[in-house]
Amino acid sequence: MEMKKILKCYSLFFVLIAFASCSSKDKTTENVPQPVVSITHPVNGQIHQKVQLNGKVIYLNKTTITAPVSGYVTEVNIRIGDFVKKNKLLFKIQTKESNALQNNNFSKSNQFGVIPVFASVSGFVNMLNITDPNVFITEGNTMAVIVNNADLAIQVDAPFEYVNLLHEKKNIDIELTNNEMYKANFYKAFPVVDPISQTQQVIFKLQQNTILPENLNLLVSLVVNDKKESLLLPKEAVLTNETQDNFWIMKVTKDSVAVKVPIEKGLESNGKIEILKPSLNLSDEIILTGGYELPDSTKVKINK
Repeated sequence: MEMKKILKCYSLFFVLIAFASCSSKDKTTENVPQPVVSITHPVNGQIHQKVQLNGKVIYLNKTTITAPVSGYVTEVNIRIGDFVKKNKLLFKIQTKESNALQNNNFSKSNQFGVIPVFASVSGFVNMLNITDPNVFITEGNTMAVIVNNADLAIQVDAPFEYVNLLHEKKNIDIELTNNEMYKANFYKAFPVVDPISQTQQVIFKLQQNTILPENLNLLVSLVVNDKKESLLLPKEAVLTNETQDNFWIMKVTKDSVAVKVPIEKGLESNGKIEILKPSLNLSDEIILTGGYELPDSTKVKINK
């Protein structure tokens, strides 16, 4: 009898210990703080894919001013960057014969044998080879180059696969190195492909008349893919692994459990990512922040 009483006491003791242990676990579980997350919802919208290409400013219309005779330059009436009107006097050249006669006092006039050189077009002096007088120049040599700023263009070496997308393209974004933005339209593509880079020269014209220095580097943004109706999520809501070959989102269920959902993503632009698979509802709650390294099937608290 006493043995039975002892066994009953031991049994009761172990039951009490087990109960206390379970109660302690429940309290511990209840006291574990839940991760706080913010959520977003999928939206239907437009997305496009852009590529940026390096370009530069060129002038299509250049006029070279050459020396009509060999001789000594006696006057220089322009400076680099000047705007000149057609028929403006640019230089005066005295022939070698006239200079020789003048030096030997055979010439009756200082203007004998002096040839004026006029601007044949209006524009900016883009290059100036003769900056000071008393310089000898040979007939046919370049003295200056005048460019018509109305014929300013943007030259881009575009990959061949993009060229067909550019025909009739308008409102192309041009960004200068000082972050100034301009709009341009497609003008023409040269029918020659570089044998090494497989790029083709493409010319764009600015929509507004702008004075820019030749050879200025800039960026040209081209839309190569455009979708009108796509399911979109903010970029922050899409998670990936270190090698960026797997992508997923954390979807919050009705009982506030975050479930890992693998996705197939499409285009990415302006902080938005296109979700190709799976199909999502616009009412789905997707974790926007707080989902990084969050284990699958974690109970979360939504920050509202």
